[in-house]
Amino acid sequence: MLKDLLNEFVNHPDFDVDTMVLDNYQLEPGLYIRFNNYNKMDELYVKKNTDLPENDPLVKWFKKADFYSSLIEMNKPVDPKKKIHSNNLFTLFCKRDIFYQEGKVHPELQEHIDRYFSALLNPGNRETAKILAAAHYEPLPEESVYCSKARFNAVLDTVAEYIKKEDIRNNCYIKLFLNAEEEAYVYESGRYLLPKIFNKNTYNINVGGRILGLSNTDMGMNAKKPFLEHKTTAFKVPYRISTEEALLLRKFYLWLFGQGRGGRPLYNGYIPVWEHAPQLLLVANEVDVRKPVIYLHFERGVDLTIDDCEFLPSFSDKMSKAIVFTNYFDNCLDKSSYKSGVLDKLSAVEAHINENLYAFQLVSNYDVKNIKVTEKLSQALANQIMLSREAMRAWLRKGYFLPMQSGVDKITMGVILARLQKLEFIPALAYALNVRFSLMKYFREEEKDMGLTIQTAYLNLREKVLNTKDTASCENDLEFYLAVGQLLRYFFSLSQAQTLHYDVLWRGITAARDAGDIKTEYRKYFQRYAHEININNPRFNNMLSIASSYLPKKEEPINLDALFYGFAADKIIYYKDKEDDKNDKEQ
Repeated sequence: MLKDLLNEFVNHPDFDVDTMVLDNYQLEPGLYIRFNNYNKMDELYVKKNTDLPENDPLVKWFKKADFYSSLIEMNKPVDPKKKIHSNNLFTLFCKRDIFYQEGKVHPELQEHIDRYFSALLNPGNRETAKILAAAHYEPLPEESVYCSKARFNAVLDTVAEYIKKEDIRNNCYIKLFLNAEEEAYVYESGRYLLPKIFNKNTYNINVGGRILGLSNTDMGMNAKKPFLEHKTTAFKVPYRISTEEALLLRKFYLWLFGQGRGGRPLYNGYIPVWEHAPQLLLVANEVDVRKPVIYLHFERGVDLTIDDCEFLPSFSDKMSKAIVFTNYFDNCLDKSSYKSGVLDKLSAVEAHINENLYAFQLVSNYDVKNIKVTEKLSQALANQIMLSREAMRAWLRKGYFLPMQSGVDKITMGVILARLQKLEFIPALAYALNVRFSLMKYFREEEKDMGLTIQTAYLNLREKVLNTKDTASCENDLEFYLAVGQLLRYFFSLSQAQTLHYDVLWRGITAARDAGDIKTEYRKYFQRYAHEININNPRFNNMLSIASSYLPKKEEPINLDALFYGFAADKIIYYKDKEDDKNDKEQ
């Protein structure tokens, strides 16, 4: 994986690697001060939400100097006690609380500075000296190190005054730089990086004068993880890479860490294969032509970790077959409340499903190991997200539709049942059903349009309930389940409670084993609200008659789609057509 990624990263004809990294490099919050000759200062205070100018020469200079002077990680410091976090004689990085205390320089800072510069002069063990000698690095001249140390010591009080003046209270970084040439920073960066770029130098081997070692990127082997070492093979580590590859990998991960869109960091993207575009990491809607790409998903913590990497031989955000999201409730939902239409991009389909089926809870929980139950996210929905998110991601992020094609029925119904536990308003059930019916039609072309069949049956039911003067009877199971949904919705409308909880409906429906149990369920609500019902209402009597007259066949499956449609659609018992509205207004 890593070598494949490096191939795409380094083979760019127009940009060198350092330029690509620095273009995306972000300065972390802190106070940055550059000391020129005679200790003249250039300062830059970066806060958490500071929007830095892109073409400012001072910002560019700090980015370069900071990039070449930062530690690989905190376990690979120059200062043995990890108080100073820079890596060369031109810089002094530490946290504000290490530098400053009670309005002046911290009394222990001088001790940390002495130890840091002493460590620069004595870089470590024999292995380190051997690596530096192989790279033709001469030991640092004592005079240069002492000179740098003296220059930093001379400005400590000035920096403390600046911290006091700016009232810097948070424990951000204080980063001091000496004005030196970029080449000098690059050279001294190599002095730090070469002995520390591998995970552990004891795993290094020399092959034909070339050092190969265990990558420190996305890999960790140390005394705390002895189980990772290959105990029964001649090789103790899974793989080794060259020094050049290790340096490039570090730069690749730094470049990846700096990727974002619209001021927000990215957590996934697509790297085109063999293309080497200047904008190497693309988001889904930027891959509009089918091409081979590498899909990446990464976690951001102190360091960046790639947790999903897959080669997709032919991916495009544009779908080969568009999907039609139909409003099957156009009798009760207007176009503004449900955005029906044709979508032909996976990213747009994902946004639509996330909003209307998952109530905005899917995408944000794609990679959450333990989904947190909240006021808007029930345990039932969290469970359904856990069960369905891999199939959704395989389709919407990687273009593999087979998992969804085989599981679309179970997945969408499972989510709708879970949504009933925390249903905030009834139209949300209609939105979710619209998504389910549209996906069923898309993935199962050979079957009848379920949504259209139920919608047609609902319109027929409405005609029967409104226009039958004698007692109406039930003709088929669709009519029965639609009538039950209508009756349940009507009973809920009679409730005097300020807040309706539809989870009671969810519990009763999911516990039902057949149509007989469904009848028992609506009769329970009928008895509860009997005192509120106008028994002389012919529409109610027709609806009740239709539900009561149905005789289910043996082992007939429960049609939840029709029942939920009947519940979410307009209440026929209260139906008022446009002509009635017109007459009311005229009166």
